[in-house]
Amino acid sequence: MIIRASFEIDAPADRVWPMLCDIVLVAACIPNAEITEIVDEMTYKAKVAVKVGSVAVRYGATIFVESFNGATHTATMRIHGNASGSHGGVKASLVSQVVARDGRSHVDLHSDAQISGIVATLGGRLIEGIAKKTVAEFSANLAKLL
Repeated sequence: MIIRASFEIDAPADRVWPMLCDIVLVAACIPNAEITEIVDEMTYKAKVAVKVGSVAVRYGATIFVESFNGATHTATMRIHGNASGSHGGVKASLVSQVVARDGRSHVDLHSDAQISGIVATLGGRLIEGIAKKTVAEFSANLAKLL
């Protein structure tokens, strides 16, 4: 499933970009997510709770940072997660990019996710709606920190 989202933040890119490179800070801005272990500067363990319709699932995940490109303000990551109680899992790639626009920051997100288990049975439109809601909450939480 391909998920694309974007948002604007009323702050310059040179302030927003370093924040998006701070995985612990990013996780703190995502609803129901937390970093549980910093394995090394490019690998993190996390827990994420997701509610899609009437289904609530908790994932244990590993985040692998593949690259931070300061010249293009682009971050690339892979995420592998397993739902508790053998309710499936998720494998995703995520690319985020910060673009300066008139003193503000435009952030583009592109994710390619393979979801299995009970969440996958709920349908792409419902999952995409939850993803967009989560991005909106994330961007609002991030903006509060600036």
